Amino acid sequence: MTSAGSEGVAVYLKGDGEFRCTHAKPEDSSARFKTPEQLPGRVLEYLESTDDYVVADEVAQHRSHKFGDVHDHLIELDWALVLPVMFEDSVIGAIAVGPKRSGDPFYPHDLDLLMTLANQAGIAVKNAQLYTEVVLANEYVENIVATIESGVVAVNPAGRVTMFNRAAERLTALRAEAIRSESVSGLPEVLGTLLRTTLEDGQARTAPEIALHAGSTTRPVICTTSPLRDPGGAILGAVAVFSDLTPLKELEAERQRVERLAYFEVLASSIAHEIKNPVVAIKTFTQLIPRRLHDHAFLENFSRVVSREIERMERLVERFRRLSRPASPTQHRLDVRQPLSEAVEFLKPAFEEKGLTLRVTPTPVACFVLGDEGELESLFINLLMNAHEATPRGGSVELELTASERAVVVEVADSGPGIPPERLRQLFDPFFTTKARGSGLGLTISAGIAARHRAKLRASNRPAGGALFTVEFPAATTVEATTTRVNTGG
Repeated sequence: MTSAGSEGVAVYLKGDGEFRCTHAKPEDSSARFKTPEQLPGRVLEYLESTDDYVVADEVAQHRSHKFGDVHDHLIELDWALVLPVMFEDSVIGAIAVGPKRSGDPFYPHDLDLLMTLANQAGIAVKNAQLYTEVVLANEYVENIVATIESGVVAVNPAGRVTMFNRAAERLTALRAEAIRSESVSGLPEVLGTLLRTTLEDGQARTAPEIALHAGSTTRPVICTTSPLRDPGGAILGAVAVFSDLTPLKELEAERQRVERLAYFEVLASSIAHEIKNPVVAIKTFTQLIPRRLHDHAFLENFSRVVSREIERMERLVERFRRLSRPASPTQHRLDVRQPLSEAVEFLKPAFEEKGLTLRVTPTPVACFVLGDEGELESLFINLLMNAHEATPRGGSVELELTASERAVVVEVADSGPGIPPERLRQLFDPFFTTKARGSGLGLTISAGIAARHRAKLRASNRPAGGALFTVEFPAATTVEATTTRVNTGG
């Protein structure tokens, strides 16, 4: 504004919704030209309403106008002229010009020249602002890309590297300074191939697991490549994002190790639980021997039960010795009364020792199912032992067997405290128990046996009190029955 001979000039630009002074130059320290920090609001309103320059003398001629008070602001600031800085029909700034030192007014050719300069300034200011925004946006993106843990590599249409973050350096053992602007062929082969293919066909792709060689180290990585396009769809390049799977592989290996340990823990607990039941019965028989030494029927029964249970323990030990999950046993058509009778005979001394009444409701009709007799005996022993442990001394346990054309149902009911309703759903989970010294495996094993026999094992509480366990087997009706000795009454 030196050529115009004004007393001073101030430039205001819009930023964060406010018009702040970015440049101020009074030409004479004695001049009254003022440069407030913000453009007066009324002056801004006037500029936005006219989209044209504001001359103080002309405003003075229209004091009746709604912007008549603008003149007072201009006189107070010693602004003779205010030029709007425009971009795309919007005011983005203002240039305040003081009066000419000569005292002459601003003539039309002065105003035309100044407005031309203001329009050019508007374009220059907006370009500068856009450039600053682009620079800041690029810096922001680069900062984000630099801090993420995944490697990021971008290439231009010519296949030259334009971005290579710190994680990419770490995963590839390459330096960004050395690889940037170089051909994609300088990257590890698996990355280079994926990026070149994406550049050629414009298709995004994911490699779930590839071996990334970095010097003497090979890492498993997951890599995704995507094309970069302009608004018109033309390919501007491609980007690859790849992540090291080593930590996940280590976690997976640790998880598998923990699962194996947990399996062996279940295996050991299952061995202990399955052997405990025969041991308890044998122990009970042994404790009764001194009192019933001359009872030949008792001794005969003792010899038969102990021999059978020792054989069962030997089979269990042999099965667990192989440290494998038990395969589905060979199943045949059998009368479920037989394993049920053997279970009752096996546990009868334990019930007598505790003073419990075992009421058995037999059925004269053969109840055929497809199954394994040894496993079914284990199932019934577990259910009866569970009822035995839950029932207080002097109580009773009821065992009922019913059959129809479609199903064979075994019910075991006790007179204990019952099962807390909130724990019914957890009852068959491994290691879950409501007993102070329970293993939490008896009902889990029972549920597994029932499942292998296509049976439904359910637990509930009786209205009169106590728990009720029901096993419902599908009836076997297509094969001729095999006659078995039945003695459900013991």
